[in-house]
This record gives sequence, C-alpha cells and structure tokens, in this order.
Amino acid sequence: MDLLDPPGPSTVVRFALGAALAVAVVLLVVVSVASGHIVWDLAAFALLLWAAWSFFGSVFESLQSLGGLLGGALTGGGETPPDTAITIDQETGMLERLVAADPAPPPHRVIIAGIRLAEIYRTHQHDAAKAEALIAQLTARYPDAPELEYVRAR
Repeated sequence: MDLLDPPGPSTVVRFALGAALAVAVVLLVVVSVASGHIVWDLAAFALLLWAAWSFFGSVFESLQSLGGLLGGALTGGGETPPDTAITIDQETGMLERLVAADPAPPPHRVIIAGIRLAEIYRTHQHDAAKAEALIAQLTARYPDAPELEYVRAR
C-alpha cells in the first residue's frame, strides 16, 4: 500500500467488514466444532457481516457511478462510449446542415458551428479557400458577431 495514495473510504469499509467476516467465520467453525453443534447466533452474525459487506460494496459502486455521471454532466468530461462516437465526416455533415438550416437556429449556435466547420475544412479537408468562404459568408450574415473577430482573414 502506498502511504502517499491512501485507499478510499469504500476500500477501508469493505476491508474492515471483510476482515470481521473472516474472523466471524473462523470463530463460527472453531466454536461449532468444539461444541458439536452450530452456534446460530454466531452464524447469523457472520451472515449479517456478509450482507453488510455486499451492501456497502454495491452502495459505493453505485455512488461512484453516479458521481462519474454527475461529474461528466457538470464538467462536460467523460469518455464517449465507442458505439456512440461520430466520425469527422458525420460531424461535417451535421455542421453543414446546421449552418444551412432554414429557419436558422440562434445566431450564436450557427456562428460556433460555422467556426468549427471552417476548422474542419482547413485541417481535415485541407481546403483553406472553402474555410475562408464560409467565414466570409458568416461575417456577411452576422456582421456584429464578436466570435468572428478572431477567425476573420487578416
């Protein structure tokens, strides 16, 4: 165990319950063999420890999953599942439809989509003229857009 990276609360609780369960089971076997019959109070205690170990493991696992979900939702982080990832061609098509949509979405959304689309034209399709034409079209459509100040040709 690394002392600079101590275990989390779930590990500590499950370790304590597991150790207590192991001691209870050994004690149950020793006492039952010595007395010639099963000591049901001790057996019930061992089963209770086992249930608590399983319950807390499930609770901590659920909380960890919920924490990851909420953390990803709040920060926008997290990994995209492989079966839901989109290709650059799919993204290009989606952005082209968004920019050309009639009726148009809110201006900020169209502008941001257009900027991303121009970047795709520049970097993936290696077509700087197409990217500049799109930026010029957006500038003509939204002349006062502050977002376009940084992407206009100089």
